[in-house]
Amino acid sequence: MVSIRQITFFLLLSTCFVSGEDHSINFDGFDDNIRISDHADLDLIQDYTLEAWIFPETFSWLGGIISKYHTPGANGYMLRLTYQSPYTGLGFDELVTGTGILSANQWYHIAAVKNGGQRKLYINGAEFSLSGSALSVTANNNSVRIGSDYGSRFFDGRIDEVRIWNVSRTQDQIIATMDTDPTQETGLVAYFNFNEGSGDTLFDISGNGHNGLLIGNPSWVDGYTLSGILGDVNFDETLNIYDAVILVALMLQHESGTDLQLEACDTNQDGVVDIGDIILLFEWLLMIDPGVRNGVYSGSYFVSEDQVTISSDGDIAGFQVDLLRSNMEVDIHLPSGWAWDSSESKLVAYSMDGSSLPDDFIFILEDASSIKNIKIVGWGSTSALAEKGEQPRTFGLTSSPNPFNPGCNIRFELLRSENINIQLYDINGKFVQKIMQNSIESGTHDLYWEPNNIASGTYFLKISGDKHFEYRKILFLK
Repeated sequence: MVSIRQITFFLLLSTCFVSGEDHSINFDGFDDNIRISDHADLDLIQDYTLEAWIFPETFSWLGGIISKYHTPGANGYMLRLTYQSPYTGLGFDELVTGTGILSANQWYHIAAVKNGGQRKLYINGAEFSLSGSALSVTANNNSVRIGSDYGSRFFDGRIDEVRIWNVSRTQDQIIATMDTDPTQETGLVAYFNFNEGSGDTLFDISGNGHNGLLIGNPSWVDGYTLSGILGDVNFDETLNIYDAVILVALMLQHESGTDLQLEACDTNQDGVVDIGDIILLFEWLLMIDPGVRNGVYSGSYFVSEDQVTISSDGDIAGFQVDLLRSNMEVDIHLPSGWAWDSSESKLVAYSMDGSSLPDDFIFILEDASSIKNIKIVGWGSTSALAEKGEQPRTFGLTSSPNPFNPGCNIRFELLRSENINIQLYDINGKFVQKIMQNSIESGTHDLYWEPNNIASGTYFLKISGDKHFEYRKILFLK
């Protein structure tokens, strides 16, 4: 049964597909191209910028993106795929990037800039180095072609948002407008947003009248704004585990992301990329109905020496620990289906299969007193900052020997008579068995215990009284 929330989400995705009537053109890689008649405006020599969004489907030798070089000796400007196999790089006026920087079925914003004798190339706003000898560009009477270079060098895939400028644009300018309408910018010679959606004419909406004619049989398809689906961090128009991997890497600053990627990372649109965005993305991927889960609205954490215990009023789907110190050792054993990662001063743990964190989950932190805050997150975009609980009163809980086999002596102290529970949990915080439950008088107490029907491994003893509790790690060896 599909929940109302799931239906709402897919309707939102559908809205992304059709809103704004955004389109692009798909070129078949054989003879499809768009031709823009020669004009003095387009004879760019000194300073210029060529921009486009591209979605390559396959890669071919010198597949053209924007080119004014189609007859021998014309020597016009060109932006195309590289000549180096497997052609997964870019070429700009005969300078080339390395290969392996483009992948099939993924949107990229490309900007090629000539400033006097200097050339730069940007992909999604990031500069990529160029090598080789630059072409000496000259004016010519060739048309400008989109999707084609000299001869039979055609592009296979989608192209959208082509812009031709008679100025050299800066990296900041490129980033600021690569996903917005640039029609008011100075130096814009031709601008094609591809939003016609049908017909054989591509209209120049810069106002300069440099319309293009569709040649071959290119097809009108959806445009690049599909890459703006929240959570689609790698711009492949699909929400999948790869987006989650990249989101975590960008959040922890293991990788540097573009502004567009960071915008896609903010799945809950609260202006901050954190554990809440990771959980919401997994909620979408797993099609979880939060209506059947207990939301997280409050929680607490307790610190005892190097042990941190997290609890909540709901089903915890993930948590984030921000630290005052950096590069601390962490010993964390999560349930099956969970993952975790950390940076110098941040740790995140999250469910990848829809399971929830066990109650009173424990992990070990080198200096637990350096915790700045802990954010706990549930399904349905519910979350809370966990409050630090009262420092648990020590029971003086010990276990000896440790490691042990076949049994061990459990010792604890009581300042007053109270009801005592001693329980065993596995390394993932899952309850295993009850060891003792009784009303105990004040004083020092010893209990000999031999485990039955459990495997060798690391466990936690938990002793709890009327208001306090304490854990101790033990190792059982058969």
